[in-house]
Amino acid sequence: MNSEMITLLKDARLNQISKPIRLDYSKLYELSNQHQISALIFNQIYSFDDFPVEIKQRWKSDALKINAFQTRKTMKILHLCKQFSKQNLKVLIVKGLICRSLYPQPDNRQSNDEDLYVQKEEFEIVTEILLKNNFTIVSKSDDVTTFIDPISGLSIELHTALFSLESKAYGNYQKYFEHAFDKCIVHKIGGVDVYSLEYTQHLLFLILHFVKHFFHGGVGIRQVVDIVMYSEAYGDKVNWDRLYDILKDLNIYVLITSLFVMAHDLLEFDYTKIRVPEGIDKSDYQDLFEDIMDAGIFGQSSSERIHSATITLNTISDGKTSVLKSIFPSLKEMQGKYKYLNKYPVLLPFAYFSRIVNYKKNNSSKNSQRTIEVGKQRIELLKKYRVIK
Repeated sequence: MNSEMITLLKDARLNQISKPIRLDYSKLYELSNQHQISALIFNQIYSFDDFPVEIKQRWKSDALKINAFQTRKTMKILHLCKQFSKQNLKVLIVKGLICRSLYPQPDNRQSNDEDLYVQKEEFEIVTEILLKNNFTIVSKSDDVTTFIDPISGLSIELHTALFSLESKAYGNYQKYFEHAFDKCIVHKIGGVDVYSLEYTQHLLFLILHFVKHFFHGGVGIRQVVDIVMYSEAYGDKVNWDRLYDILKDLNIYVLITSLFVMAHDLLEFDYTKIRVPEGIDKSDYQDLFEDIMDAGIFGQSSSERIHSATITLNTISDGKTSVLKSIFPSLKEMQGKYKYLNKYPVLLPFAYFSRIVNYKKNNSSKNSQRTIEVGKQRIELLKKYRVIK
């Protein structure tokens, strides 16, 4: 079903009518939901003669809700952008709204939230604007605060750093965005001025965000399409030499060029819109493709994948595989989940015990073994694409 869904997704992004093909509609429904592209796929197949009525009605209802909810959320974020502009605030929107605007039918490309990047000195005033617009604070950490508006359903992540500096695996990515506000650009979306990252920086961010999730439990096909759509739309404005140099410095050049080849072959990524490095046509992307399709959105297709992230992240950080470290993370990592450790770090052994008990309670020994297997398989994938040695 992977190849059929990719063909339909390719047609959706290119605004082409899909030719009827033999489909297992139940499996396609499930797979498209795992990757959060069900509205995009439904729009391609709703007229197929053999579409079972029961599944079609359920899918149609889902697609209409996605479109309606996304339209409402888009109106809300554009309203906020107007207010930010009135206050002369440079609030940079990354991913969501910017990528969505590039799709033929933007509100069929659903977003879980909107990511806003602000300067630390403007964090309080932006927070004040959000609170005055019916948003409430859901969670806070050092670099990101999450808000939600119960009326529109819009969730906002307000970042003072796009990548957590605490992460050993990707905390160094933040250095590429420290001066983003000095050279930001303005997009016109729905007649509203929307600030965002400069073109090379934004494509770099989309790629690094993909890599971040790839390091965790995996990443779905929707993020791949976002990268493709942005590259095609603004490829002539991207400093490709600079971009490729950064990818090489971060040991993700082979991974991303393999991704480009995959997108070219399966999604008709238009190479004429970008600068293609020599020799990438020889890239073997099959294992990468299978991992992406198995992962679902943000690598959350299974509990084993989610839990395996600790193994892959520790391997990237330390350069060696450590199952033991995945069971006993550092104090800093544990403090994120067990808040009492911030005040009483001496209770770390008790937190480890709680962690093991909870894991055993929610996972059978069979699932635990499968988690380790998935983690080791994904480490081999990282080695294949030269992210680690």
